[in-house]
Amino acid sequence: MKTVMVIMVFALMLMYGMTAVAHEEGEESGSGMKMDTKMKMQHRTMGVIAEHWGETQKALKEKDWKEAGGDVAEIVEAAEELKEFKPHRNADKTKYFMKIQGVFVKRLTDLGKAIETKDGAAADRLAGTVQKSCNQCHAIFR
Repeated sequence: MKTVMVIMVFALMLMYGMTAVAHEEGEESGSGMKMDTKMKMQHRTMGVIAEHWGETQKALKEKDWKEAGGDVAEIVEAAEELKEFKPHRNADKTKYFMKIQGVFVKRLTDLGKAIETKDGAAADRLAGTVQKSCNQCHAIFR
């Protein structure tokens, strides 16, 4: 199960990297228009989240509680910026997007608490719920 999660995280990080390369500053997006500043911010924020999520997974596997806690804190901070996002798809479902964002932050916060108490079983379970939030949101809005 953990191997599958690590592979999923690696695949997500690759996807984010490919997205960032495809949407470099000044390049045109699929709609034929230049990417605006807000969209660039969204891509940067998702890159930060993906990077720290990968590091969190690695730290949890190694039981490096300090590193895992620091990475989760960085994700929580970046996740606040999700409130300003305009979804790529289903932009008319902004209320639902905000609900998913709230659940994501709650799950991250719970994961942070498990990390603080060095509860490996809870941290593994909660990491799965965080990943579920990512997958759910991407399936609908990305």
